Amino acid sequence: MKVCYIISDIDKAVFFENTALELRNIGIECSFILINCTNKTLHNFLIQNQFVVSTLEAGSLLKVRKQIFRCKKILKEQRITHVHCHLAHANWIGLWASKLACVKNRIFTRHSGAPLRLSWKEKIIDKVQNYLATKIVSISLNIDDLLASQGVDPNKRVLIHHGFDLARFACHDEEEVDRICSTYNPNIFSPVIGVIARRFEWKGIHYTIQAFSRLIKIHPNALLCLFGDPNSGDFANVLKAMLTELPSKNVQVVSFEKNVFDLYCLFDVYIHVPINPNCEAFGQTYVEALASKVPSVFTLSGVAREFIEDGKNALVVPFENSDAIYNAIIKLVESEELCLKIISKGYSDVLRLFSFSEYIQKLANLYK
Repeated sequence: MKVCYIISDIDKAVFFENTALELRNIGIECSFILINCTNKTLHNFLIQNQFVVSTLEAGSLLKVRKQIFRCKKILKEQRITHVHCHLAHANWIGLWASKLACVKNRIFTRHSGAPLRLSWKEKIIDKVQNYLATKIVSISLNIDDLLASQGVDPNKRVLIHHGFDLARFACHDEEEVDRICSTYNPNIFSPVIGVIARRFEWKGIHYTIQAFSRLIKIHPNALLCLFGDPNSGDFANVLKAMLTELPSKNVQVVSFEKNVFDLYCLFDVYIHVPINPNCEAFGQTYVEALASKVPSVFTLSGVAREFIEDGKNALVVPFENSDAIYNAIIKLVESEELCLKIISKGYSDVLRLFSFSEYIQKLANLYK
């Protein structure tokens, strides 16, 4: 068995780093084809750890014929038996290349939920990729339902939740925590409201901003920390305009923080509120926040639909409801007892459901 991971458009990715190392530890050595990742953090990590890595650069999916045939050649030369693709360019190039190279096991993980507006091009891409793959990994029941609605055979679908280094999220590096807090909250404002999300409309960040604008009227030293590239996503300009209406001292916008394990310690309350049940494919941030023991406010999208319970492991709010988000924040800020209760249950739930060792074992079973 020779497994090749094809991954695209990634810089830093602890998830893929840990996956590579753990598969090696159980005797499954992987090679990698990275697309649009040359000299990025993931590329350098794999080289430093002596994995076989090839790189490709690609633009529009309509203009990747050369990349498909280059990828096919690599797969043939390495006598790959299993291809596992992650993310858009990798899926399209990798599945076509592995089909042409006669690789019998062609797998891709579906990382995207149902978009707010689905174009005819996206429908065609989904249909072709579903056909080319021999197995499709659903990262949540949400994605499994989506694939079923697209007519994908149940025998082709495999449900494998993401796994997490949960011990590292719970055991913080105090020097790193101090660095993060002094960097992003130098004035020691409180409460700190955290959001980690790309600037897409479906992420619902605008409802959190509206709730925060009410919060600072009674907590003038509250701080809203927004992590994620402020210039990417279909809603970036709208959010920038909304943020200009808030006092600059109450807002911290950060494009990227490499240490996600200790980042959540910055927050007194964490918010993740996608605007419908299906737009979030999984939502790693749901698990990360609870693993970091941060009291959180969520809507039920992605994997949250499977285990989040209002008042037990988080506070659940209706979709597109800034008033409910505001009221939930106030509850958590004013009740230490409620925070401790949902922190304890949330941490025990993610320990039970999202261990990295179980994720790796399910991958091994898939490949074998």
